Amino acid sequence: MNKGQDSGVTHQTTAPQATRNIYPFFMQGRGIMPRRSGFTLVELLVVIVIIGILLAIAVMSFTQWNDKYTVESYTKQLYAILMKARNDAANSNTQYLVTLAANQVQTIQDLDNSGAPSAGDNTLDTVSFPRFALQFTGSPIVFDRRGIVNNVTNQTISITNYSPNASPGVDCIVVAKTRINMGRWDPTQPVGQQCVQQ
Repeated sequence: MNKGQDSGVTHQTTAPQATRNIYPFFMQGRGIMPRRSGFTLVELLVVIVIIGILLAIAVMSFTQWNDKYTVESYTKQLYAILMKARNDAANSNTQYLVTLAANQVQTIQDLDNSGAPSAGDNTLDTVSFPRFALQFTGSPIVFDRRGIVNNVTNQTISITNYSPNASPGVDCIVVAKTRINMGRWDPTQPVGQQCVQQ
């Protein structure tokens, strides 16, 4: 047996301290610099742009949806005002007026039968239509004591200034001698027939 050798004992060569500290690090597959978790600036910017686009689409859709239902609601409200004025005129045996302005409607009991608003008349209701405008062919609309309109041609009222893609089901009213009908405005029709009755 040689000196310095023990039988049955194996010797391991020990690596220097620096090698022992780095070797397990490489074994974990991390490389020299550990990888950090999180988002890069480019990834954050892409997410922000996508959220912005989706938000813009949602706002546009909501505006169109809101305009559609608001215009339909205002048209039905205006129709109800006109029908009430006609019925009140016939029931009270008094002439009634419905005056129209840019975005306002007034119902007046025409006590002096002048056919126009005057100091002696009784103003009953005033209704505003904010954000939208009324276009009309005649004002006031006069309902006589029998509830018949005394105009020769049909009078048309339409609601305008809403979002172009809103497409409300009804947005105009035709007032004839003995009837009042709601409709949808169609600029391709001849003048006087642009409110296509529903």
